[in-house]
Amino acid sequence: MNSLPTAPDDIEYVHLGPDEALAHLDALSDVYLSVYSETPYNWGDEQVELFRQRFAGQVKDPGFDLVAARVTESDQIVGFIFGVTLRPTTPWWHNLITEVPPDLVDERPGRTFAVVELVVLSSWRRRGIARHLHDLLLAGRTEERATLTVLPAAAPAQHAYRVWGWHKVAQKRNPLPGSPIFDVMIKQLD
Repeated sequence: MNSLPTAPDDIEYVHLGPDEALAHLDALSDVYLSVYSETPYNWGDEQVELFRQRFAGQVKDPGFDLVAARVTESDQIVGFIFGVTLRPTTPWWHNLITEVPPDLVDERPGRTFAVVELVVLSSWRRRGIARHLHDLLLAGRTEERATLTVLPAAAPAQHAYRVWGWHKVAQKRNPLPGSPIFDVMIKQLD
């Protein structure tokens, strides 16, 4: 079993349940906007509003878990990761643009945990925070596997996910007008 990486001393990691996560939605949205306003995303207020709307529903989904990284002295959130357990009726596997084996997209209760977001402010990167968030979120999950999506042009994220044991299984386009194509990745869980 892999041990968790050592966390920077000035950062603490906290699991936030649905109510706590909603109470921190403004701070989470600020981190989201800061990260996704960067290249290759170049997203703005419209995407932040969509994040906020979706998040309000996602906190109610089965298996919801969020881990936040915050500065010990100030409680400023500098990164977070969250996910949910996919339901058998999930739209997660819709809009694939690559052909995949039918078993890959066959969801049953408790099969797949979806990592919805992993973001760390640029000034806090390269300190192992993203890896620590990732490992804390996935530690002890009961699902067989995890999935996430990532832009092909997001080279640092692509590299990190491969190093952390993820592999690309397909590509998809989110169902929004003008949405970019994302790589769909999977990781088997212990």
